[in-house]
Amino acid sequence: MQLKKIYLVAILTLACNISSYTQTYSRIVSLSRSITQEIYLLGAKDNLVGCTSYCDFAIKDNKEVVASAVDVNIEKVIILRPDLVLTTTITTPEAIETLKKAGIKIIAFQTTKSYEEICQNLRQVAEYTGKTLVADQIIKKQKHRLDSIISNIPKGNKPRIFFEIGTKPIFTVLTNTFMNDFITFAGGENIASDLQKGTMTRESVFLRNPDVIVIVTMGILAEEERDRWASSKELNAAKNKKIFIIDSDKACSPTPVTFIDVVEELTKLIYNK
Repeated sequence: MQLKKIYLVAILTLACNISSYTQTYSRIVSLSRSITQEIYLLGAKDNLVGCTSYCDFAIKDNKEVVASAVDVNIEKVIILRPDLVLTTTITTPEAIETLKKAGIKIIAFQTTKSYEEICQNLRQVAEYTGKTLVADQIIKKQKHRLDSIISNIPKGNKPRIFFEIGTKPIFTVLTNTFMNDFITFAGGENIASDLQKGTMTRESVFLRNPDVIVIVTMGILAEEERDRWASSKELNAAKNKKIFIIDSDKACSPTPVTFIDVVEELTKLIYNK
């Protein structure tokens, strides 16, 4: 009998711990486009009451705009009476501290450095919205997609890839970032793998002579940049006609789904599939 009591107490304690850990929040403000995307992906848009001016899909649902990419309208957030605000390191520490002093719970996500961390972020958002099973299903499906894509990449030499995410100055993808996973999952090698800073000169790109150039449409004139590289016939990427433009919305703030979309698109472009 004593053993049964101990067992029952253990079960109740575990249940209480799980319940507190997976508390669902019904009035969430998202200060990040990627977090808003995850909320929608999970089917939890009814939990969202506020978003940024970059969350166009949420704005169409008449969600209240309370911030730009960086600046937060503290008064608007408070008026919405959120029980949780989800943000990233882009939000200023001052804004976060002000919201905390107003008694609002804040969760700040760190910069993701890998596809695995993108999946972990989705799981965390799912815990706050009561959608953990949905998240697990999404992640499982996308990992199956990734395995299938990788298994179909031709064996042999790895294409050397230059991934351009900014110009004036030219800025590229470094290792230990989730965007580097685009390159490695697509079977390539990052020409900037030895760099500590993302800035490059045009001359240094020529010297490294990539086989493939991928340009992200993030605040740059992508088509002009593509034409400029294509006119340089000494570049392997120009010779091979392997200079491509990738949508920044998918590449720069991906969910587990849009991340794999980019990998799939890259492999089709690189290997003419």
